[in-house]
Amino acid sequence: MANISKFDRQEVLEKAKNLFWEKGYLGTSTRELQSSIDMRPGSIYAAFGSKSALFITVLNHYAQALSEQIQTQVFGQADVLQAFRTLLRELVLSPNANRPSEMCMLVKTLSELDESHVEILTQVRSLLVNVEAIFAQVLNQAKEQGTLPSDLDVNAAAKTLQVNIIGWRTYLKATGDKEIIEHQLAQLFVQMAVSRH
Repeated sequence: MANISKFDRQEVLEKAKNLFWEKGYLGTSTRELQSSIDMRPGSIYAAFGSKSALFITVLNHYAQALSEQIQTQVFGQADVLQAFRTLLRELVLSPNANRPSEMCMLVKTLSELDESHVEILTQVRSLLVNVEAIFAQVLNQAKEQGTLPSDLDVNAAAKTLQVNIIGWRTYLKATGDKEIIEHQLAQLFVQMAVSRH
């Protein structure tokens, strides 16, 4: 078993993320958790405080990874909008063995938990707001590059994008119909490029 003073925090968070993402917060037992991350319960609590605190840390880790992916693959590209569309297509439509669930971990958590888990839900909602803000930054950079209308309301467009992504991934999980999602994704970007807000 891992010693608390020696454990690799990033490795632990990745393993915990994959387990929580697959099984959900409530569906993950302490025994499964300690087996997956190779830490004794005492070490888990000493390092993170509680199962819920570890889960919140994992959610932050998940959201940070998405933010870094956007920073790396989108910001600063010659055509930010095209790079962003390519990334979204990959995130929504492309099979990925590293994703334990088709659903976004944040959205899955919202659908799983009720208001008795207010601390976790508050954090999830905050992280979704942050993701939306990153989307707005991307769209604003696309405006500066001239690939989106100069008067596009990037905050409203980011909200629309967030709503659609949540819906697309849920619909894809329900139906497996990639063709309609791909069509709608393309159409949404066409609409942003011609709309006036």
